[in-house]
Amino acid sequence: MTTTRTTAASALLLISALALAGCATTPGGTTPGNTGSSGSDAGSAAPSRDADIEAAWLDGGRAVGLVTYGSSSCQPDVGEVTASGQTVTVELTDPEGTACTRDYVPRASYVGLPAGVDPTQDVDIVVTGGYTGDAELDGVAGLRATTGELIGDMVPSAGWFDDAGLVLLTWGSSSCPPVFETVALDGDAVRATEATPAADQVCTMDYAPRLSVLTVEGASDDARPGEILLVSPAGDEQRISIIG
Repeated sequence: MTTTRTTAASALLLISALALAGCATTPGGTTPGNTGSSGSDAGSAAPSRDADIEAAWLDGGRAVGLVTYGSSSCQPDVGEVTASGQTVTVELTDPEGTACTRDYVPRASYVGLPAGVDPTQDVDIVVTGGYTGDAELDGVAGLRATTGELIGDMVPSAGWFDDAGLVLLTWGSSSCPPVFETVALDGDAVRATEATPAADQVCTMDYAPRLSVLTVEGASDDARPGEILLVSPAGDEQRISIIG
């Protein structure tokens, strides 16, 4: 059995410094920490013991985006991750002492895979801890076998987790995930246009993975684009392959 440990706050951060954190929301999709809609609950949201779990390949097969459903302001914490053959077990819990909004949206958590997992073969994911459930990822030819490294190339990547839903991985300040004004089909690609950040937005000075859950209207299992076109607020375009 191989083991790796990762947390949403520490294991994946490359540069840490103290700063005031800003918050962001993502129209056209959902990112961890978005408030989506509805008001706040004074206490932490109780985790669902039996959770709907979905997953998408990321980072060339070295990681997955683990999709759960619940409050947008209470991103689940990833604990111990172990592998036995092609079965990966992930400990997932809600953060303690956090006031959670009462919305119900998909959130994605970054899970670096332990060494020995072959992404070209099917992978079973079992979730334990505050959440319980499982998901299956089909193997994809051309993906790279994992080495246990928590951090890959630190470049954007994306993967489908259902017919019209994808997880987008970008890198930057953990407190300022990208906000997308529009997400739509554009020929043979998905076009995601990022909104201009607020002038008074303040971001922490870390460099971490940010996962956005995007819904693509009109996409289906028979007609899912293989690329996503990211458009920056300045109009710069970056084309990224979507795995799956």
